[in-house]
Amino acid sequence: MIPFDIESIDSGTTDLPAIAELGTSDVSLMGRWVELGKLFLCKPGCEMEGAAVMLSRLLSRRDSAAVLRPEFIEWAAREITNAARPIDTTAVNAGLQIGSVLRINGALRVLCHLFSAMDSHATLDAQIPMLLDIFQMDAFDQHSITRKLISKAVQRLALLMLPATNAEMGRAYARPSLRENLSNNAGAASDSMRDDEAESPDVEVPLEMEAFVGILLQKLHDKDTIVRWSAAKGIGRISERLPMALAREIVLAVGDILKDETLVDNGLIDVAMTTEYSWHGALLCLAELSRRGMLYAQALRQIVPWVVRGLTYEIQRGDYSVGSNVRDAACYVMWSLARIPNPSSKRVFAEMSVEMATTLISVAVFDRESNVRRAASAAFQEHVGRQSAFPHGISVLQLADFFSVGIMRNAFVVTSRKIAEFDEYKHPLLHHLCTVTVYHWDLKTRELAVKALRELAPLSPAYVRTHLLPGIVANVASPFLAVRHGAITAVAAIAETIAVELVSHTDASKMVLDVADSIPARYIEDFGASLTLAALTTYMGSLSRAGWSIGEAQGKYFALFELAFITCKTVDDIVVDFTSFVDACNLTPDQRLRIVVFCASISIVKHTQVASSGTSRESFVLAVGALEKPSDLELLCSLVAEGTTVEIRRNAAAALGQFCTRARDGGRLSITWEHSAILALSQGLEDHSVDNRGDVGSWVRKQSLQSLARIFAADSQTFQRLNERNGELAIRLLGQILCSTTEKIDRLRVAAGHMLEILLYEQRVEAADSRLCEGLEQLRRLVPAQPNDSR
Repeated sequence: MIPFDIESIDSGTTDLPAIAELGTSDVSLMGRWVELGKLFLCKPGCEMEGAAVMLSRLLSRRDSAAVLRPEFIEWAAREITNAARPIDTTAVNAGLQIGSVLRINGALRVLCHLFSAMDSHATLDAQIPMLLDIFQMDAFDQHSITRKLISKAVQRLALLMLPATNAEMGRAYARPSLRENLSNNAGAASDSMRDDEAESPDVEVPLEMEAFVGILLQKLHDKDTIVRWSAAKGIGRISERLPMALAREIVLAVGDILKDETLVDNGLIDVAMTTEYSWHGALLCLAELSRRGMLYAQALRQIVPWVVRGLTYEIQRGDYSVGSNVRDAACYVMWSLARIPNPSSKRVFAEMSVEMATTLISVAVFDRESNVRRAASAAFQEHVGRQSAFPHGISVLQLADFFSVGIMRNAFVVTSRKIAEFDEYKHPLLHHLCTVTVYHWDLKTRELAVKALRELAPLSPAYVRTHLLPGIVANVASPFLAVRHGAITAVAAIAETIAVELVSHTDASKMVLDVADSIPARYIEDFGASLTLAALTTYMGSLSRAGWSIGEAQGKYFALFELAFITCKTVDDIVVDFTSFVDACNLTPDQRLRIVVFCASISIVKHTQVASSGTSRESFVLAVGALEKPSDLELLCSLVAEGTTVEIRRNAAAALGQFCTRARDGGRLSITWEHSAILALSQGLEDHSVDNRGDVGSWVRKQSLQSLARIFAADSQTFQRLNERNGELAIRLLGQILCSTTEKIDRLRVAAGHMLEILLYEQRVEAADSRLCEGLEQLRRLVPAQPNDSR
C-alpha cells in the first residue's frame, strides 16, 4: 500500500492503450483502478479474488473513503440487484444464468473484504438499508457459494458496526492456571454466584443488528454445510461483542432451533420429525458460542440435555440414514463445553458429569462412523483434562483413545468390553447397545452390536434380564426389517450368554422361548424373509448351544431351518447353527429323509430357482454335513463327482469335510468312510468346468482342498492309512495337490500350499511306496517348514 495520497502520483495520463480499453470517463488514477477491478470481478478464476482484494484495500484507504467508497457500494448493490433478475421471467423455474451468478459473487466478495478492512461504518449509514434488502433476497436459493458470501458479508458488516471485543466479557472469572481451575476450593462457589450476575459495560447496539442476527439465524437452517458453518461462526463473533443480556437472548434463540418440530415425552426427545440441517447448524452455533464463553449455568442446564440427544441423532431415509454430521457437531459442542472459562460451568458439569461421560463413551465405541467415534473420544479427553469431573476419566481415556476407537470391530468388541468393567459405564453401554445399536439400519453395524452384546451381557446378567430383555423381545415382531433382525439376533446372544440367569426365572425363559412363535408368517415369506430367517437360525442355534429345552418346538425349528436353506443366499452361518441344532435335538427319521430326498432330487434337476427370493436351493446340500449315516456319506460322495451344477458339487465338497470331522469327533469315522471321502474329494480336484462366469470348476477344486485339509489335519495317520489301502490314490492325490500349487488363481494356490504343508510336516508316512517316500523327501528339501505362527 502506498503510504501517501494516491493523488500525489497521479499524472493524469489518458493516452495509454490499457486505459483506453476501459472506456471510462474518470481520468483519475483511483477511478481507473476501480474500473479495472470491476472488469475482473465477473471472471470465474483467481482474477475475481484478486480484484476483490485489490478493490477492498483501495476503498479502505482514507483518501478514497469519502469519495469512492459510497459510490462503489451503491454500484455493487445495483450490480447484485440487476444480476439477480432472471432473464426469462416466463419460465416456471427461472434461475440465474452463470454469468449473473459470477457478477453477484464478485460484488459480494468485494463487500466481504471491504467490511473486514474498514475501521468504521460511519460512511455506510446511507447504504445499510440498501444492503439489508440485498441480503434478504430470495434469488440466491440455488447457489451455495452466493449464500455463503451473503452470510460472510452480513456478519462482517455487523462486526463493523459493533465495538471491539471486550476481553473481560465472559472471561472475568477464568482461573489463571490449570491447577486452580481443577481445584475444588471454596471460592469457586462464590465466583459462580457472581458469574451469572456479571454484566458487560453498556454498548450502543444499532437497530439493524436484529435484522443481521435474524439473517444469520435463518442461515443455520441452510441445506449446505458451508453456509451453516459460516453463519454459526458469525453468530458467535457477533454475540461476543453484544451486551450480555442480548447475547443470552441469542443463545436461547439458537437453543429453540433444537426444540422446533421435536416431541418430548416423559423426558425422551423424539427427533423423527426434525431436519438434520437445522440441528447441525444449531449445534455448530452452540459450539461457537461455548468457545467464546457465552454459555453460563442457566443456559447450560437447558442446552446440555439437547446436546446429549444430538450425540445419538440419526434418522433413517429408506436404505440409508442421515445424522452423522449432527453427531459430529454434537461432539464438537461437548468438546467446546469443556473449554468454557467461567467456573460456574464446573458446577453444572459436576451435576451432569455421569450422563455426559457415559453418552460420550457410548458414541465413542458404538457409533458407525469412525470420525464420530474419534470426535467423541476427543471430547471425552478434553473434559477429562480440563474439568476433571468424569468418573475414571484417565483410565477410560487410555482405553478409548484415538487409535482404539478408529477400528470399528476393535471399538465395538474389545474396547467396549474393557470399559464396561467400570460400574459407572456398564449399564449405560448395555442400554445404548440394546436400544440404539442393535436396531441400526446397517447390517454390519447390527452384527457387530450383537457380538458386543455377547461380550457385555455376562457382566450384568440381572440388569439385562430385568431392564433390557423385555424391550428387545417386544421388537422381534416389528414391521421394520432392521429392527426385527436386530431384536431376534440380540435375543439369541442374550439366551446363549446368560442362559443360567434366564432359566432360573420363568417369565424370562418364557419370553425367550416364545420368540419364534411371535413372528408372523408373512415376515418369513415376503420381502426380507431371508434376513428374518437368518436371524431365526441364529436364535435357534444359540438355544441349542446353550442347552435350552426346546421340546415340542423341535418340529417347527426344523421347518424354519429347511426354509432358511432354501431361501437364504449365504448359508455358512446357517450350517453352523443347524449343526448345533442337530447335536442338541436328534432329528427324526422323517426329517433326515426329507433332507436326503431333497438333496437327491436337486442333483438331477438343472434349474432350481425360487422365484420369490431369486436364490438357489443347492445350498441345502450343506445340511447333509450335519448328518451321520453311511447313506449320507454316499450321497455326498456322489454329489461331489456327479452333481449337475457347480454349486451342488462345491457345497457337497464342503459338507463332506464337515461330515468327516463330525464323524471323527464322535468316534464313528471308519477307514472305509475316510477312504470314500478322500476318493470323492480327489475327483473334485479334477473339476475344470467352465461357463459364462469363467473357471467355475475352481470353486470345487478350492473347496475340495480345504475339506482335505480338515480331514488330514485332524489325524496324523490319515495319509499312512490311505497309502496302505490304496497306494495309487495316495500318489495321485499328491500329484493333484502339486498341480494345484501352480494354479493361476491366488486363493487356490494358498489352499494347495496349506494342504501340501500338512502332508509334508504333519503326516507320518512309514513303510510306504518307494516312489512316494522319494517324492516326499525331495519336496521337504524344496519346501522348508514354516514357523507355526506364520501358518
